[in-house]
Amino acid sequence: MSVDFSRRLFTLLCGTCLTLAVFTPQAQAAHMPKEPELQASALTPALQSDKQVWDAVVVLPDERLVLEAPVWVGNTAPQLSVTAPDGSLSPYPSASWNTAEGDAESRIISAAGMTLLADGTLWVLDSGVPDHKAPAVAAPKLLQIDTKTNTVVRTITVESSALRKESILSGIAVHGMMAYVPDSGSAALIVVDLKTGHSRRFLDQHPALAAHRPILTPKGSVRAANGHLLAIDASMIAVSPDGQWIYVQPPCGYLSRIGTSIFTDPSVTPAAMEESVSQWFKTPTLGGMTIAPDGTMYWSDVTTGSILSYSGGVIPVPHRLITDPRLQWPATPGLDKTGHLYVPAAQLNRTAAFTNGKPTIKWPVTVYKLTLPTSAPPAASGN
Repeated sequence: MSVDFSRRLFTLLCGTCLTLAVFTPQAQAAHMPKEPELQASALTPALQSDKQVWDAVVVLPDERLVLEAPVWVGNTAPQLSVTAPDGSLSPYPSASWNTAEGDAESRIISAAGMTLLADGTLWVLDSGVPDHKAPAVAAPKLLQIDTKTNTVVRTITVESSALRKESILSGIAVHGMMAYVPDSGSAALIVVDLKTGHSRRFLDQHPALAAHRPILTPKGSVRAANGHLLAIDASMIAVSPDGQWIYVQPPCGYLSRIGTSIFTDPSVTPAAMEESVSQWFKTPTLGGMTIAPDGTMYWSDVTTGSILSYSGGVIPVPHRLITDPRLQWPATPGLDKTGHLYVPAAQLNRTAAFTNGKPTIKWPVTVYKLTLPTSAPPAASGN
């Protein structure tokens, strides 16, 4: 997720929408239940840190956890870490990729999202913007990591033609030879052809990708130092297991669905492109989301400290899995192969980026392990 507290941030003076979304509504099967299905005992601490704020977790095929500690909220290196069997952490994929100095092409400038493919490939987004109050220091790039050898096998720079001056890329979804990356600094969706490396910008300033509501936590709306309510353009994204649909939204907005074929169809008109976006579900403020191989979506609900799910099928069914005060700003979760969801309680609203440089983080920051209510758990996935 990406936030800007100056020129890259939508400012809402009274919490009302700046504009009205004009995309096609999608009938919702049911409202999200108010009561959780699981007890507090289903949520147990898995990993803790007294130095870093983690905002995303991916569970590798060999059960190691890769954790993202973004620099823009005040973290120091490493921005990516991996667990060892004894629970210790080391920089991932190596110390050199996590150094704070050196050639921008061979180190992570600002980790901004990661996703794991079925073959064990990990794709990582580097936004190139370590300080969201300042311009980018490097071009955004995608890193392809072989998790079996723990090496970067390819880097793809996002072409400048797909960017704007205010761009802050945040979040990544990959299927086949296509990567989908939201622009949370200047609302749009960037599609990168992984075969050619070509980048294209779509849905520029589309209402579905632009922020219209402020971030809401259990203690109320998040505000900037000047007292204005804060909202962020699209940064949440996932791709369906069959690659036919992209699900994308601002942290505080409708979850929208877009057919991926439209991005490769040369006959599509600009009007048809604009109308291709449909509302899918009205979510609360989200800190992250992921999708399982069976199409079930898992959402981290910042507003109530909950984990929600939305099953696929002809009539999708929403579930409130758990609500727990320990889930302070739950962020992007990761699934393992044995029916567990790993959720970082990121406390982003307490970091320096949200508190005018005066962090109020309650250490340790914890990644929780949630035992899911299923007899046939999904395999590992992360978006």
